[in-house]
Amino acid sequence: MTVSAADPTTPTPSANTPAPDTVPIPPKRWQCCHCGGCGVDGYGETCRHCDGEGFC
Repeated sequence: MTVSAADPTTPTPSANTPAPDTVPIPPKRWQCCHCGGCGVDGYGETCRHCDGEGFC
């Protein structure tokens, strides 16, 4: 008797099985709490916290 390593109760995907639909998830962007979202600090320099992007 030959024992198979695969579980016979688990269905295996076939070439005819369509891929599940996926929805792109937009990244969450939080406004920088150091520069207020403008990208520069109070001295007009690039915000070191967010690298001038305005969000974290």
